Amino acid sequence: MVNPISADEHRKLIWARVYQELLHHAIPDSRFNLDFMSFTPDFRGSSAAIDSLIALPCYQSAQVLLVTPDNSLEQLRLRALVDAKKVLVATYRLRRGFILLDPGRISETKFGLAACLDGMEKPGIGRAVTLAQMRDEGLQVDVCAIGGLVFNAQGVTVWEGHNLFEVQYAILQDMKILQPKAPVIALAHACQVVDEAQLGIDTIRPNKPGEVQYDFVVTPEKVLEINEAIKPTGGIDFDTVDPDGMKNIPPLQELRGIRMMEKIMLQEGFVQKEEKKPDAPSADEQMGISIVEKLMQSYKA
Repeated sequence: MVNPISADEHRKLIWARVYQELLHHAIPDSRFNLDFMSFTPDFRGSSAAIDSLIALPCYQSAQVLLVTPDNSLEQLRLRALVDAKKVLVATYRLRRGFILLDPGRISETKFGLAACLDGMEKPGIGRAVTLAQMRDEGLQVDVCAIGGLVFNAQGVTVWEGHNLFEVQYAILQDMKILQPKAPVIALAHACQVVDEAQLGIDTIRPNKPGEVQYDFVVTPEKVLEINEAIKPTGGIDFDTVDPDGMKNIPPLQELRGIRMMEKIMLQEGFVQKEEKKPDAPSADEQMGISIVEKLMQSYKA
């Protein structure tokens, strides 16, 4: 009897196949060459995919984008700045938190420098922002754009890269910095988007805690739209956070501190629980209120 292949084994088989194809299309990184587990590569023809992405209505109407720190999205970060949109970018594996690129604070001549990972943290370019600063400044992310290694046609990550997108998503969602219905767009080369049916294996569905299904998958040749994409709603569950993640990701530490302070303030009575607002009075009730008000006015007279 042959044992069935697990979903994780399916993912490994798919990645092994995609890896061999991606080698022919990826643009090597100056430091990591073609070590795709250390970076998400740009690829030949990515500009055509970016043209299709920025034509989407959700991009056109967005004011703030979360764009992952992937080589394949450098030109998108540049186009967003040229289009007068703010761009929020996580640093490498969130080790230094988030950087906000505000085209109103950056010289147009430095937009190209701001869009690249080595330039955005230079003085006078991007601004390091904490979660509390983003919240207090009313920053609201309208659209998320991500790079990656392998996706399927249903908008599910098959093989994850290094950008920790789902951690970013959960943190910003927890702080209500991410708009509840913000679309998520994945950008990739055609060889990075697989159809499991053509490979004779079961389709991978979003079934992991915190997993984000994407609304669009964009390649140089086409745009796949996924209707009713599944997204988590619970934010960060600190009982399930990996200890190494807590140790190495400052935004997680900040979020935990914020939650602990809110809990203390609530317990000490500094913060009142939000009370449910009463329903508006009916027409009969409003008439009764008006009668009582008139009677009170006549007594005062």
